Amino acid sequence: MTKFICKHPWVHFEVNNPNGNVTMCCNNETVLGNVNDESIADIWNGEKFTRMRKRMIEEGAHAFCPHTCPVLQGGKQYENLDWYQELDPEGPIRENAELNETEYSGERTTLESNPRWVRFTYSYACNLDCYHCYQREDATQRHKLPEFFMEQLPEYVETAQIVYPFGGEPFFFSPVIDFLEDHNSNTETRFFLITNATLLTDKVFEILSRLPISTMAASLDAATALSFDVLRVRDRNANWEQVVKNLGRLAELKKRKGFKFTVSMTLNSVNALETEEFVNLALGFDAEPLIMLVANPYETADFQKKFLTFTDAQFATMEEQITRSLPKVRDRGFRDAEIYLEQLSIHLKMHREGDNDPFRYATKKVARKVFRRLPEQVQDPLRRVVQNRRRSTMERVKRNSGTKSP
Repeated sequence: MTKFICKHPWVHFEVNNPNGNVTMCCNNETVLGNVNDESIADIWNGEKFTRMRKRMIEEGAHAFCPHTCPVLQGGKQYENLDWYQELDPEGPIRENAELNETEYSGERTTLESNPRWVRFTYSYACNLDCYHCYQREDATQRHKLPEFFMEQLPEYVETAQIVYPFGGEPFFFSPVIDFLEDHNSNTETRFFLITNATLLTDKVFEILSRLPISTMAASLDAATALSFDVLRVRDRNANWEQVVKNLGRLAELKKRKGFKFTVSMTLNSVNALETEEFVNLALGFDAEPLIMLVANPYETADFQKKFLTFTDAQFATMEEQITRSLPKVRDRGFRDAEIYLEQLSIHLKMHREGDNDPFRYATKKVARKVFRRLPEQVQDPLRRVVQNRRRSTMERVKRNSGTKSP
């Protein structure tokens, strides 16, 4: 396998937890600093970030990143930042991007360039109670990013290609809305925005109409009102009709501004038979449907039984719907949607052979607990063995299903 040197350690600065922990992406959880303790500049060229860049150069991403990472499968096309070449040659964002590209190709580990992709999670609080939320327990602690960090953001917005407010629900917080409202829309920075599409008020749409937007992502987890209520609302104040109405307004906004528009769903035993319906819903709003198998957030047997145990009939129907949906997204040129559906098919086959069996899942859970108690110097070689086995399994399933590797 050719070594893949992922750009993320050179490009991304992500605060994916309101406790302030910094990572290079949302798929690799290695903590590279904390914005409560250090400035963005100190973290960006600190020991942990420089060590991560060095490790990426020496080992490649497949050695230590999760095998499920969409980037490793050729996905997440929306993270492509090559459009910097379209920007003002004398502007600060273009100049920073060109310097960053030079430092990446030159395998520099200490950088003069600033992050080009800045993602931050102000808080985990949310107006919904999603069934699979890994943030639920942390949200009760009411962590918020420090003012010190929010005050630094405008400086880095000036040289970043993408700024990505995350959540919780980003539009649930006035500091995030104020930050967006105060942005100088004359700059070339673009925003990646994610939402559950329930809190998009007239004021929010007015702000969105002025912002330069790269991607608008709506996370739904359902194609019907019934599934939405079961999986997301759960006694909270939200309704499916408002979500659908807001999707229509976002589709109209896309026509005017030309951004990428995606809608996502995590597949589980409740919405298992809604794959094709979800694809049709997305395409009706000219949005790219992204569907993935849900992860068990706290690795509990109850969650596994309730949401990740499928019948043979469900497996058969899901595969049929994926097969019928693939030509639809290909015809629209939605490459990410195609990759997600192909990967979903593979992951369902792997799940059927493994974690769909409660006994196998319980055995793996015990093994994970033992693994986490091992010293780090023992974990690393074992992790590589496990990663290699998973890749081999994925390749076998791909060959058997006729899916090409990226």
